[in-house]
Amino acid sequence: MKMSVTKFDRLARVFHWVSAVVILWATFSGLFLAAVKVEREWQVLISGFNVSLTTVFIPIFFGRVVHALRKKKPSYQGSLNALQAKCAHCVHVSMYLLIMLIIVSGVLMMRHEFQVFGIVNIAPLLKDVWLCELFSQIHHYASYILAVLIIVHISAVVWHHYTGKPILKRML
Repeated sequence: MKMSVTKFDRLARVFHWVSAVVILWATFSGLFLAAVKVEREWQVLISGFNVSLTTVFIPIFFGRVVHALRKKKPSYQGSLNALQAKCAHCVHVSMYLLIMLIIVSGVLMMRHEFQVFGIVNIAPLLKDVWLCELFSQIHHYASYILAVLIIVHISAVVWHHYTGKPILKRML
């Protein structure tokens, strides 16, 4: 049985794939740095790149949120039952909220001035070391939870693909 697939519009697809690349890189390289002892040079290089990349990503992400709120999502057209569709919705909303929390906590945890790709310097917003540490902890735990949801999300897409439900085609 061949199902027709309604796609997201072009802008939603671009936002999705740009977000996927940035979020996958930032989440898993950040978790890698937290879990594996690497030379200080590499840690500074990767951390600096992540801060620059995710700072540039902030307006892109908020553009994505605004676009998602203004546009109707395509239906699953029989690919998912009601429970699966509700679970997918919950995971997507949770990922959006976690990304927002990670962005806000990431900005607020900065203790020192940082550069964005060597072009712009941004001063820390908070001076209180305790508050910066609190936001750092929030940032790290939210990143762990996001990593789990990303794995769930990708696993669901792969599972649906292999069971003949072309969910991925909505984003291609």
